[in-house]
Amino acid sequence: MSDWAEYARDMVRAERELQVEQWVRVTVGFYNDNRETVTLHVYDLPREMKKRYDWVIRWRTAREQCRHPRQSVVAWISHYDKLTGLRTDFNSCLNKLIAAKAQITKAGRCIERHIAEQKALYPLFYDEATDTELVKYREKLARKIENCRLAEENIRLAVENHRRRSVVMAGEPFPRYACGAEVKIHT
Repeated sequence: MSDWAEYARDMVRAERELQVEQWVRVTVGFYNDNRETVTLHVYDLPREMKKRYDWVIRWRTAREQCRHPRQSVVAWISHYDKLTGLRTDFNSCLNKLIAAKAQITKAGRCIERHIAEQKALYPLFYDEATDTELVKYREKLARKIENCRLAEENIRLAVENHRRRSVVMAGEPFPRYACGAEVKIHT
């Protein structure tokens, strides 16, 4: 199996472990003359449902465009996790955590594969303690575990920050999804 397919499966498995609920907030609106957003309609629905009922969003946008012919009516789409309220866009802190967990799985599989290959080549003389390549793999795994721990800490801070901000900005038409303080991840 290709590395990409295995990595994609690891990402899905990590997403399932974290119990991420993919939701979409679709906001139909326009910018007025003062560049302020005017919200006409908001949909908050699961990602699968958005794929199925995409025609409703196009219909609603067209209907509002007919009602406001001088404005440029658009639909803003924002993906987020229902449980935490954090964005699930590319390069978001939640996706960084999912990727870190998938990398741990991939590194563990690489170590197991290396040990199996070495035991097949040298069944009597293979010693895991003296294998320099295995030591490097384990160091990489330790770094990846540390990256995952940092990403989990970043998620915890982001969720706290989001909950604090969501109380303050409850009446805002567009939710602002926090990503917490940026934490440097070791490579």
